Amino acid sequence: MLALSGCATGLVLSFVTASCWSTRLSLVIATERSEAAADCADGAKLFAKVEKISERPLEPAGPEPDAIRVVIRFDRSEDEYRAELEFQGPKPGERSLRDRSSHCEPLEDAVAVAIALLLDSEVERRERESRGVPRAVPTISIIRREVVPKRLKTNSFHIAGGAGVQAGFDSKLVPRFAFALGMSQREKWLFELGAEWIAPATSRIDAGEVSVSLVAGVLRACRLWGNEWQWGPCAAFGIGRLHGSGHGFDESLSSSLLWTAFSGELLVQRTLGQRWQLGVHAQAWVPLKEQRFSVQNLGTAWNSSTIWPFLGLRLGVRFQ
Repeated sequence: MLALSGCATGLVLSFVTASCWSTRLSLVIATERSEAAADCADGAKLFAKVEKISERPLEPAGPEPDAIRVVIRFDRSEDEYRAELEFQGPKPGERSLRDRSSHCEPLEDAVAVAIALLLDSEVERRERESRGVPRAVPTISIIRREVVPKRLKTNSFHIAGGAGVQAGFDSKLVPRFAFALGMSQREKWLFELGAEWIAPATSRIDAGEVSVSLVAGVLRACRLWGNEWQWGPCAAFGIGRLHGSGHGFDESLSSSLLWTAFSGELLVQRTLGQRWQLGVHAQAWVPLKEQRFSVQNLGTAWNSSTIWPFLGLRLGVRFQ
């Protein structure tokens, strides 16, 4: 993704190797514009901007398999223009740009710069492969305005911890804590293996009380959308130990039950810097069977609910 701050002005372009100019590239630009972004450029106008910036001849189309194709989707939300770029061909990938402005031209310029950067990198690659020349120095510098290339999305690993309030655990609200190890696949799929603990919920019955807690392992999979802000549904399976213990009775005993459940979830999180993620996690556990703890001659002290809603915060850090 490319994150654009301010307007794309003050660009200084310097393409350093004349040998690169001898490599002709086929470039196809297709645009999709929402009604709110109807003033944004079409493919022909963007092609001309890219050709002017790159200062090299470009073919508008070509049958060769290594042609570079770019699909650009323009949209506008309130006072912010947005562009999603999908690169197809020899160097596939995605970029995202945004700009707060009253018109679309600054964002168009940033889109043209992003495509020119890709073309420059592709020319270098082809020259190195054909002639074995060393990698050229960067050819585009940007002054007073920031255009930051984002690495192509790859798999990354993370750890996350969270805490929140669990409902449905009998009739009380109790704290719940979680820890997870996970992997994000191209920032679209998230897979986690975690552990969760629900703090004891205490119920009084006659002269004594019964405390029930849960320790469980969890497998979770999520489908996410977005870049800086990510959101999406998750599904999880949990298996653990539901533990109950009595206190204050003539004979106080404890017992453990096998607990299994499925859940549906919603995760919303924001990336902070390069590694940190802060999110909100809403979930509803559905135990596979009803469970209860009883006290002999006194009745049921704790009874499982059909649905266990949960709402909490989570903080994660990525390793790659």
